[in-house]
Amino acid sequence: MAGPRGVMTRQAAREKKAAKLDMAPMIDCVFLLLIFFMVSTSFAPMPGIRVQLPPPGKPSPNKPKGLIIRIANPEGAQKAGTMILNDEIVGINQMFNEFIHAPEEIKNMVIIQSERDVLHEQIIQVMDIAKQAGIDKIGFAMVARE
Repeated sequence: MAGPRGVMTRQAAREKKAAKLDMAPMIDCVFLLLIFFMVSTSFAPMPGIRVQLPPPGKPSPNKPKGLIIRIANPEGAQKAGTMILNDEIVGINQMFNEFIHAPEEIKNMVIIQSERDVLHEQIIQVMDIAKQAGIDKIGFAMVARE
């Protein structure tokens, strides 16, 4: 408090002065750490399937040469859709033999046409069987909507 002549005593001066904490240097350090971790972090690429998309424009009127397998939507309680290989219904167990015994001029590529509700598992099974049969090229085509 004030003394006899209006002079503050040391104790009163200490009580009035509150300690202030400057936050600016701490915020600067946090931002520098954030920038350091953002720059030094490396992201591992996700493995995937390499797909070559066709150029934009009108679809080609030429029918591609290859084995064409159409997978229809599953009906009712079925888990897998019906598979049609070159206008013949085939099962997953018959497909390997069909791929092996296909004519050589169309054996180099498999074109998979699937409808919307076909499970990815079924498409992957067809791709695996094609690879086992020695077919390296796999294409995907859209089924025309009615």
